[in-house]
Amino acid sequence: MTEQIEITAAADLHTHTVASTHGYSTINENAAAAKARGMKLLAVTDHGPAMPDAPHLWHFHNYKVLPREIDGVAMLYGVEANIIDENGTLDMDAKELRFCEWVIASYHTQCVQFPRTPELVTQGYRKVCENPDVDVIGHPTTAFFPFEYEPVLKLFKEAGKLVEINESSLRWKPGALENAKTVYALCKKHEIPIVLNTDAHYAGLIGKTPLASQLLLDLDFPKKLIVNLDAARIAELAAAKRGITF
Repeated sequence: MTEQIEITAAADLHTHTVASTHGYSTINENAAAAKARGMKLLAVTDHGPAMPDAPHLWHFHNYKVLPREIDGVAMLYGVEANIIDENGTLDMDAKELRFCEWVIASYHTQCVQFPRTPELVTQGYRKVCENPDVDVIGHPTTAFFPFEYEPVLKLFKEAGKLVEINESSLRWKPGALENAKTVYALCKKHEIPIVLNTDAHYAGLIGKTPLASQLLLDLDFPKKLIVNLDAARIAELAAAKRGITF
């Protein structure tokens, strides 16, 4: 029998605060929840400016005032940037992203105008791979944004982009749970590193990934490919890419 996957002693790398006004908890509340779950590292990734209720850009500029550690939890301050067109353009350019320590790139229906065909979504993902600021590809499993799974997932690996398995998406987004069975089977096949995240918009959901964990368990997904099961691996990535020390 495969051992149950544990994430509570690791890192949650996709969380939202009240700065995204469909979020319901503060940074301190999220950090306290992470501590209660036994987590060592937490990333704050509020929505980029193309989302209708996103924080002002100054929110990201002012990350410098926040502590490196809150309540014993190491913190990364970043953004869930929006992919806004078929050319992989993000809603924050390199000048703005320099204020962020962890960058997730995601498609959201509210933030794109082009026809969401598999060809154009695939093209957008391919172009995102050329952006050195992007660390993670956010929730790539919803039915809203179909793409050519195998070649694009392999490209994510080649480009050094971590692929997210997203608890919130699996629970709430149409088609995501079924599509995820294909996506993460391919990640296993091609040894593509992933991160196991909540996308929590409320502190009580920090670190809780029952659907994602069960899916990975069913696939007998290798733990060595789940990068944030060990917070030290994330700290090493942040140090190597952006010179962050904890």
